Amino acid sequence: MARLPLVSPLDRILFLKAQPYLENQPPGLLTALASYTQERMYPAGSTIRKADQPVSRILFLGRGRVEIGEDPATGLRGNLIDAPGIVGLAHHFAGIDRTPPVEAASDTLCLEISTTDLDQILEDHFSLLLEFARRNAEQAHASHLQLGAARPPEEGFAQHAQRDTPIQLDLVQRLAQARHAPFFAGTNLSVIGQLLRLETPRRIAVGEALWKQGDRIDSMALVLDGRFRTEGRYGVTLAPSGAMLGAWEILSEEPRAEGWVAESPSRVLSIRKDLFTDLLEDHFDFALAYLRRSSLKTLEAWQLLAEKNAARD
Repeated sequence: MARLPLVSPLDRILFLKAQPYLENQPPGLLTALASYTQERMYPAGSTIRKADQPVSRILFLGRGRVEIGEDPATGLRGNLIDAPGIVGLAHHFAGIDRTPPVEAASDTLCLEISTTDLDQILEDHFSLLLEFARRNAEQAHASHLQLGAARPPEEGFAQHAQRDTPIQLDLVQRLAQARHAPFFAGTNLSVIGQLLRLETPRRIAVGEALWKQGDRIDSMALVLDGRFRTEGRYGVTLAPSGAMLGAWEILSEEPRAEGWVAESPSRVLSIRKDLFTDLLEDHFDFALAYLRRSSLKTLEAWQLLAEKNAARD
């Protein structure tokens, strides 16, 4: 590894502006981000990160290519990342210590930032946090859609948490039910309460659509009871009670990629997009938890896709 000649702040800003996630960020934020970076050149064949090392720095690639080795935790085969590109985000946000090795496949120019500094910038600059959350979740959703028939069911209530819910639910009962949903695992009850306090359960009849592919995205929905299946071109996937439908596309500006139809009499609690976004801004821990879940979802999909491709080979 070698240090590059010092580049000007403007050079760094233009360098970062060409990176995924950063192209639409304001100059002031890019200036702050650039001030925490170091410029590096990795010769072809040099080690950037050894296997099983926690991610301590994120790389923004400006030139060259890096090779991600086999993941020791999952056995997932590696892949190549070309510039411009970012290395380390998924494993950092997922909080995984067992990481794959990273090596320069060619002479590679990059800017590096420590994960500690990046997390601080995300806490101070919500526009960047929101962009990371949106892109991360969209990647998780798109990766799972690619699985087609191999896509696993959505995660719902654990068996011990499944129960008959009253016909009418007050706020305390809504909280008692929602806190067992996997999406809310570890979430402060006050945050869940702010998301659900104004919502009343909506009944969905058998065969009725919760929403359809192509609809505008304005909410996601917690399944209190019942069961749903996908309606779209990506095959059939089931969602039991306790699943959070639309969680990985809630921040997207695109139309819905898939619809959901009730397979049994169901009730859902809707969570508005604007309210969810406001709470991400107000509660940094909640935002980091959302980034962690979407990153884990992406890594899960990558592993399943690798297994699917290996079986086909």
